[in-house]
Amino acid sequence: MLKHFTDKKAVQLIATDSRRTDITPYQLSQVHIEMGKYLAYEILEELDLEDCEIQHPQGIKIGRRLKNEKDILILDFMRAGVYLGDGLRFIFQTSPYFHITPKRGEGLSEIDLSSLKSLEGKVIILVDSVINTGNTMMPVIEQISKFNPEKIFVTCQVMPYDTAKILEKKYPDVLFFIFRLSYNKYVGKGKTDTGNRLFGTL
Repeated sequence: MLKHFTDKKAVQLIATDSRRTDITPYQLSQVHIEMGKYLAYEILEELDLEDCEIQHPQGIKIGRRLKNEKDILILDFMRAGVYLGDGLRFIFQTSPYFHITPKRGEGLSEIDLSSLKSLEGKVIILVDSVINTGNTMMPVIEQISKFNPEKIFVTCQVMPYDTAKILEKKYPDVLFFIFRLSYNKYVGKGKTDTGNRLFGTL
């Protein structure tokens, strides 16, 4: 399943800021955090809540909380995925958060895989800033799938329409939650690289 929010007015406003070159790296990082928050709320609709007791001004009351939050693992692709991941943590505050460094066409190293706890029955959220061709994301999806997680979500701030069609068809059991889709397909380098823009390493 693939969901994108390209036509939502809030997304259009936030996306406009993400595309500007006249903002600072710090300001851009905050835009990515806002994107992550938005995606977290959308992902929440696919997960379960449970009752919990809360301290209310009138005494103990019943509220709602995310069920099994510690069984939701966030894996963000370094380095550009880190702020999108921070936005997700606004909702998934007690979920384990891992930084991973997959290689294009190869996926995760044995060291990265061994650093992850058992993924069986867990909800996995893979976070990348931009998915252009899917050549970095696809090997990771296949590696993670072998551990029999309950669900795999893939999130990013932007993906080309053509890539979205390919990934949705190739991985029908993966839930793709994409902030926006674009007809602009390119691999950023130098001043157009998202990581360089985020960290001011232009």
